[in-house]
Amino acid sequence: MTTSRTFADHLASLPPSAGTTILVGIDGFSGAGKTALAGELAEHEDVTVVSIEEFYLGWEGLAAAPGRVLDGLVAPLRRGGTPCWRPWDWEHEREGPEQERPVTTRVVALEGCGAGARSLRHHHALTVWVDADPPERERRLRTREDWPLYAPHRDAWRRTEQALAEREGLPGAADVIVRRHPDGSLDIRTSRHR
Repeated sequence: MTTSRTFADHLASLPPSAGTTILVGIDGFSGAGKTALAGELAEHEDVTVVSIEEFYLGWEGLAAAPGRVLDGLVAPLRRGGTPCWRPWDWEHEREGPEQERPVTTRVVALEGCGAGARSLRHHHALTVWVDADPPERERRLRTREDWPLYAPHRDAWRRTEQALAEREGLPGAADVIVRRHPDGSLDIRTSRHR
């Protein structure tokens, strides 16, 4: 049985991929369980989680996010600097003030739709696709605290995330596919491309 803890230990054993940092992309469709997995990984002392949602430029900003991640997170990590970006302020629908995000852990897990984009995969030690059946994804979305904010955008976002995944060759280009069992254990299998 694989647990989030053993998976985090595995991630920490990978070779660095962005400067001295082990960068891991955790992608998947909305409701698949990316945030839950990332939250569990963040309990490991050597893992920092960054949400790619901070790099979106609002509900229409998914396509621009990978480029913003390259500039604000990946490039500073590669040169040994401090990541810095302007996170999106969802409440006021604009970019917030620039923020530095010092990284003191060996692993940075970039989590969210678009985290496995081709331009980012070149800098990943591992690209993870989190999967769940469509009815289960929809059920999870409707139980989220932010569902009332998300609901009006759901149909458009579904089309956008599916188009991005197709354009980026996902989930097929991921290194591993992760599914969560009801008992919380993880089913981790190598993707077909490996």
